Amino acid sequence: MAGDLFRRNRPFHLLDGFYTEWSEHLTKRCIPLFRDSPPSAVTNGAVFNDLISYYDTIDHYANRDTIFYFLFPSWHVNSLETSILFLGDVHPHLFISLIQSLRDPNRNHLRLAPWRGLAFPVNHFVDDVKNDVNKSVSRLLSEVREAQEGYIQGFSDNWVSWFHSQRGRQSVTVMETAASVTLGEEFVRIFREANQLRKNTIFNIVNLSDENQAALFLEGVCEFLAGFRHQLAHVPAQFFPNQVSPHYPLAYQQMMQQQPEGLHDICVWNIDLNVTRDMLRETFRRYPSVREVQIVNDTGRSQKHGFVSFADESEKRRAIQEMNGAMLLKKPMHIRSAAHSNI
Repeated sequence: MAGDLFRRNRPFHLLDGFYTEWSEHLTKRCIPLFRDSPPSAVTNGAVFNDLISYYDTIDHYANRDTIFYFLFPSWHVNSLETSILFLGDVHPHLFISLIQSLRDPNRNHLRLAPWRGLAFPVNHFVDDVKNDVNKSVSRLLSEVREAQEGYIQGFSDNWVSWFHSQRGRQSVTVMETAASVTLGEEFVRIFREANQLRKNTIFNIVNLSDENQAALFLEGVCEFLAGFRHQLAHVPAQFFPNQVSPHYPLAYQQMMQQQPEGLHDICVWNIDLNVTRDMLRETFRRYPSVREVQIVNDTGRSQKHGFVSFADESEKRRAIQEMNGAMLLKKPMHIRSAAHSNI
């Protein structure tokens, strides 16, 4: 069903594309299964397996060099979404809330009826799953705090060592110092356990549901995951023929479609192949007027470069002066002015 979507041989710099492919797969393959045919164990099983494979795939690519990318993935850019995210992906509480919405007695839609006739006590069913999720979430949050404290201590120690050895020679950015701190495997382990919790929660809900209930739940999960911000940036509009983009107010859609004018661009050369657009954006986060960031792969040359647009020309000039030669991953950036038409 999923073709090579879940293959395990992607270079790191192509992982942004994985999220896009996953969104397209949900929209073009998974969701239509529930709309074009009656609920069945075969359909439910195929979509369930894809959801599990999605989490297994990001687990596979998560390591000490990529963990920040997965904790802050490319679709984690809309502040309205941050409250429903947990350690790099959707909060497992979402799955519980989805059940509660499906069985809301105030909803009269016939397609939701299967959730009103559970053969076992509804409250016990929801509460048992929710209690298990709460315990695991609480434990993982505690472990995250401990890991973060260790990372901060390593960052501080590194900064002090650099300061005493390099005082007076040149300035250093926080990003450069942070990049030199080894994360170790703790964040990776926590990230994978969070994904295991998400998989277990989906499994428990599907396992305790009949075919109709499971189909409604899985369709809801797919609809939700397909509506994240990264889809608006990458998935062609024809996948949603009746609207500009899913799940967002018209004013927000219009704002996203507007092409800003009067921007001032820089070109960033000598970029490490593992750098993503989000990494480049984070590197220039100190400049409030940054509006657009793009990464370009140089076809046939195994190289890439980027463009960053500023609304404030003085910030653009300052960025060229301050960031030229700064390290991004393992390579120094080469920065010059660029025409706005490059983006």
